[in-house]
Amino acid sequence: MIKKLLPDYTVKNVAVLDEKFYTERAIKAVIFDIDNTLVAHTEPTPPENVLEYFALLDKWDIKYAIVSNNSIERVDSFCKELGVPYYGKALKPRKKYLKKVMNEMKVTTDETALVGDQLFTDMLGANLLGLCSVLVTAVGEDETSFVSFKRRFERKILENNKEKLTEYTR
Repeated sequence: MIKKLLPDYTVKNVAVLDEKFYTERAIKAVIFDIDNTLVAHTEPTPPENVLEYFALLDKWDIKYAIVSNNSIERVDSFCKELGVPYYGKALKPRKKYLKKVMNEMKVTTDETALVGDQLFTDMLGANLLGLCSVLVTAVGEDETSFVSFKRRFERKILENNKEKLTEYTR
């Protein structure tokens, strides 16, 4: 079971994922979590650095979408101006909305990466579906008490399995 929680890759931040990363793995689409992946939990809209990264994805012809467990209102306010598929209240690791967004982007599991900051939701959901799973170091520190509670277990799992982790760096 632990293997299903471990990411294929770890990165310090989303911007580390360059064109080479996607090309070498034949990734045509990426699904992002929002909170503590792209931005701190308190950021209401995408900041300039996120918009610049999305512009790079467009340039590289990589499709992207957002799937978050946060409220529909939170996800809608963050994503409405982006013009990409998105879902809130996704209940990851359940696969329903991950499959739905992949269908909208017209990509297969082999062509898709999921980038998130949590093992029990993002990495497990990606791995159960057979996506390329990328764990990003959490962006912010302002988290719900439940997420903070889970982080203790995540740190222990990552520490006990550090020899199995592959960090992608440019």
